[in-house]
This record gives sequence, C-alpha cells and structure tokens, in this order.
Amino acid sequence: MKEFLLIIKTDGCVWTDLSPEELQAHMEHGGAYIGELMKDGVIKAANPVEKTGSRVVTGSNDTLKDGPFNESKELVAGFFHINAKDMDQAVAIAKKNPIFNDIRTTIEVHPLMPIGG
Repeated sequence: MKEFLLIIKTDGCVWTDLSPEELQAHMEHGGAYIGELMKDGVIKAANPVEKTGSRVVTGSNDTLKDGPFNESKELVAGFFHINAKDMDQAVAIAKKNPIFNDIRTTIEVHPLMPIGG
C-alpha cells in the first residue's frame, strides 16, 4: 500500500455557509464516509482546517504572512491521509467523498514519498 494526502479545497466554508439542516446532513454523510474508510483500514488521519489563524512562512528571513491566502473564495477545508494500492484507488476514494454534494469542492490527490528504510 502507498500513502496519499487528499487536500480538500472548497469555495466557501461548510461550517458557516450551510444551513443548520444542511450542516447536520453533511456531518452525517461525512461521518458515514469516514466510518467506511476506517472499516476498510484505509484512513490514517483526517481533519478539518480552521478558516482563520493560518500563517505562511517563506524563506529563512522571518517572512510571515497571515491568512487567508487566496484571492478567490477557495480555501483549504481539510485533509485525509490515506492508504491506497495506487493513484487510481486513491482517486476513487476521493471521488466518494460526500462533500461534493454539499459545497463546491476540489480534492487534490498527492502521493506521499516514503523516507528512509
């Protein structure tokens, strides 16, 4: 198995842009999706990312920039760290994420490079 990082980017924020009823449905569908990944032994970690308080550090000259960083509404909403046999399986896992039904979303699928022995 290989490790992949799925970076979830949304146009807006599910926590603030959805109605209470939509947010409740989102939580239920997301919980079921994560439960399925856990049952299949695929998921290593997953977390939403806070909308505020991020920083970008560049170079070694103490340059620091407060977020948000994008000119558009798109923001990093969270991540999944998963195991998959290959990129095709990782993409298939990403495509099943129910967030696509709730808010405009892009999921980047990145293979992680093993380090060391």
